[in-house]
Amino acid sequence: MNIIRTIAAVIMAVMALAWALPALAQVAKDSTLALEPQAVSEAEAARILRDTPVDVPQLIEKVKRGIVIVYPIELISPLAAEMSGLGSGFIIDKQGHIITNAHVGGKASVAQITFWDGSNERATVVAVAPFYDIALLKLDEPDPEKLFPVTLGDSSKVESGELALAMGSPGAMEMLGVDRSNPFEYWGLRQTATMRVITGRDTDLTFEIAQHFWNRYSGSAQYGLSYATNLPYVFRVQVPINPGNSGGPLFNRNGEVVGINTWGGSFTLSQQTNFAVPINFAKNFVVEQLEHKRYDVPWLGIHCVFPPNIRDTKGFIEFRERMRPDGLWVFGVEPDSPAAMAGLRNGDHILLVNGKLPPTPEEFRTMVLLGDIGEEYQLTVERKNTEFTARLSTVPKPQYVINFSV
Repeated sequence: MNIIRTIAAVIMAVMALAWALPALAQVAKDSTLALEPQAVSEAEAARILRDTPVDVPQLIEKVKRGIVIVYPIELISPLAAEMSGLGSGFIIDKQGHIITNAHVGGKASVAQITFWDGSNERATVVAVAPFYDIALLKLDEPDPEKLFPVTLGDSSKVESGELALAMGSPGAMEMLGVDRSNPFEYWGLRQTATMRVITGRDTDLTFEIAQHFWNRYSGSAQYGLSYATNLPYVFRVQVPINPGNSGGPLFNRNGEVVGINTWGGSFTLSQQTNFAVPINFAKNFVVEQLEHKRYDVPWLGIHCVFPPNIRDTKGFIEFRERMRPDGLWVFGVEPDSPAAMAGLRNGDHILLVNGKLPPTPEEFRTMVLLGDIGEEYQLTVERKNTEFTARLSTVPKPQYVINFSV
């Protein structure tokens, strides 16, 4: 009888263990999962990042040694040279390459570079992209102990409302012959930081058109005639950008450069509509220059945003809101361009782009400018109630073409 009871007890224990095993396995699995790091979605990571306060002094301390002052020096005769203003820049590698604005260092024979510790070194111009207002310099004798390259971010991921930190050296006139007793001439600001938000992209072209008009038709060409006619977009920022900040970096909250400080509202008595060139354009330009010694802008030769006779921002806004027809229309074709060779004419109506409904003229312009050289386009075109297909590919935009054709 005792043997029977023992066997029965063993059977009951085994059955209970069998019933409990799945639950124990789940508990063990849950415990393991709790110990392992869990993947966080990009959206959740972005939310956590937005909700985390920014330690601004720590951020400034992290990046400040990668920023330099740029004193461009122009040779005015075989025996004389003069400094022509100043600007800012930032170090991008241990080889001593520096990015700044073309209107800061693009015309310089050489440049004096002042580092974070006040020491100086000479740099020469490697390449200039006046169409992006970007210049690439290189230190003649880079000292690795003084080089603290900044981290370049991805400007395509920048969203409206993101915090942005602009750093540079407004008015740090340390050159000879400066009246240091005059606060209007000598500001003594070796490095400053201003911080607000990025308000968005200039998708309506008002900045580019205003700059093109000012440079081309008002008698001033300090930014180069082609400046702004080839930019797909620029960043509008609330961050104050002062004279001397030009060429300096615009950081995001992670200390990554997302833009180049370019145009400050102090010129228009407003600090709410400042501009920065997105860093991706500079990265692409620098890579192409260092690897292939050239950089080209994609071009089809089509005027589709507005007629070539419109020269100012007010005229463009009035045309866009009152007179421009819906859809994608050809308002002009550049001679010897891919568009001309494909048979496009003034007055053509583009019905489809690569088999899809055409984007807005501004979006089409951005599409072309952000594409690759040799990229193919198939356009379904209507002309006098007759449809035909035009096939064309982008070519490098000639330097003599200084207009908004794409």
